[in-house]
Amino acid sequence: MKLTEDRLNDVLKESLDNIYVILADESILIEENLEKIYAKAKQEGFTEKNTHIIDSQSNWEFLSSNSDNLDLFGSKKILEVKLLGQGPGVKGANSLKAYSKSPDPNTLLVLIGEGLDRKSTSSAWVKALEKVGTLISIAPLSSSSLKVWIKNKAKELNIEIMQEALQLLTEKTEGNLMATLQEIRKLSLVYPSEKIDLDKMKKSITGSSKYSIFDFSNAFVSRNTSKAVQVLESLKVEGTPETLIIIWALTRELNNLFKVSKSGSTKGIWGPRNYLDSLAKTSKEVDRYKILKAYKRIAYIDSCIKGFNKQNPWLGIRELTLSF
Repeated sequence: MKLTEDRLNDVLKESLDNIYVILADESILIEENLEKIYAKAKQEGFTEKNTHIIDSQSNWEFLSSNSDNLDLFGSKKILEVKLLGQGPGVKGANSLKAYSKSPDPNTLLVLIGEGLDRKSTSSAWVKALEKVGTLISIAPLSSSSLKVWIKNKAKELNIEIMQEALQLLTEKTEGNLMATLQEIRKLSLVYPSEKIDLDKMKKSITGSSKYSIFDFSNAFVSRNTSKAVQVLESLKVEGTPETLIIIWALTRELNNLFKVSKSGSTKGIWGPRNYLDSLAKTSKEVDRYKILKAYKRIAYIDSCIKGFNKQNPWLGIRELTLSF
């Protein structure tokens, strides 16, 4: 079944599917849907979450062993599979098609494809999973849909952004979702339950925080550990949500590092020259194994945020920042 993201809430009120495929170019848009699915999964008794980060060398036996060894005690678990900018390959595609024919009823399979090309998103394995599960394919935000997205985010945080203020916000953040969300979050803290007019928006943007999420991203990518930790602590004090902002920022930077490490070029990646230079330099210093290890660490921190594991998320993020 193909489902638009705006219908997901209503469908989840009725039932939880066994298979979800989420395709998008932005990790923020993916995460919004994951939060809804995992919240419903917890209500349905799913208490364990295992994440598999897929690259060209990945072994797909976890899928076949998962369906072959049904838990006699009926333990429910989430199997999260993340594709890093490319399809699953021939072996992975065959494994996914085979799984779709006999899915484990006690397993919630969630496959995440970020930044996949058109060929991958229309492949036979996607169609096979869609036939027995739910496919959510999220188109990039246009200028008009971005404004709708901002209004919805503001509504979730119990504020209303007026038209002129909305226009100023989109101009200042230049369509970057992380920066936009950080500003909306700050507005909700400074002006709780209020309408945000142009004057309030100007004051908020003019009095912006000492550090932004981009300061953290740039320090992380350039491996300036002391600066990254300093910015992280500042963002924490200011009330920046670890799940909405920090995890997405880390995921984005690891995605970019992985792409540059694989291709040897920063072509197609948005950012100022100093950021792209840092990406190129770090991609040569850090091997792909370390990037994949960091991905897995982020997946664990994310599962802690969502209540599937127990650790202070901020402590986990700090440890990852220090060790990368």
